Amino acid sequence: MSELREVIGALQGDADFKAEMRIARVFHETVGRDNDMHMIDVLASGVAHDFNNRLQTMASALSLMRVHVAAGRASDLGSLIEVAERSLVSAGKLAHRLMTVARKPVHQSDNLFQLNDALLSMSDLLRCVLGEGIVLRLALSDSETRIRCDSHLLECAIINLVMNSRDAMPLGGIITIETSKSHSPKGDDGQEYVSLCVTDSGCGITSDILEKIFEPFFTMKPQGVGTGLGLPMIHHFVDQARGHIEVHSMPQQGTCIKLYLPTAAES
Repeated sequence: MSELREVIGALQGDADFKAEMRIARVFHETVGRDNDMHMIDVLASGVAHDFNNRLQTMASALSLMRVHVAAGRASDLGSLIEVAERSLVSAGKLAHRLMTVARKPVHQSDNLFQLNDALLSMSDLLRCVLGEGIVLRLALSDSETRIRCDSHLLECAIINLVMNSRDAMPLGGIITIETSKSHSPKGDDGQEYVSLCVTDSGCGITSDILEKIFEPFFTMKPQGVGTGLGLPMIHHFVDQARGHIEVHSMPQQGTCIKLYLPTAAES
């Protein structure tokens, strides 16, 4: 009789274990779905944030066109038209990305290109984003090393970085974009990198805030101005590009954000 009780107890224990495992599995699947939905929400909000940046750029370009036409400076319209057209094309790509962000897996459109060429092609667009009162300086390396990543997401990341620097200098200042060959900031991993550093002369960031800047929806900007999505989207791009990101800042001494992007293997 005692042996029968042991067998029944073992079976009951096994049933309890299976039930617990099923509950744990259901809980894990539920949490997983919640995490997926949260990530989709963050990505969709981030894409919408970048889309709004492009609309702002188009609006700035059109406003400058109006000013130049009124002043009879038709010779300056060509570059502004290119900025507006480029922003329009990018907005279309972002709209497509917004419609497909919930589908998994999300594939990037990796391109092979030189970082310096990408920055030079964006110079008019970036100056349009900055407006008057802020000087943009490009300090590009002599290297012709190429990188492989989603060029459209890189462009969005650069615009976000420049806009953040602009907003940190309401009275004007200097933004420097510098590129150079580099190595991983986390130690030698056998991979060569190209660094992209955006430095401003703005108000800087305190150490307690610095710890939170990559948290989705965290912002110190006034309501209606900042969404807290620019830096998280930049971090997301860097992660997908298998790179690294560093931030150095001191109050009243400006901020330097450096992206490390892997160089492409020579064919």
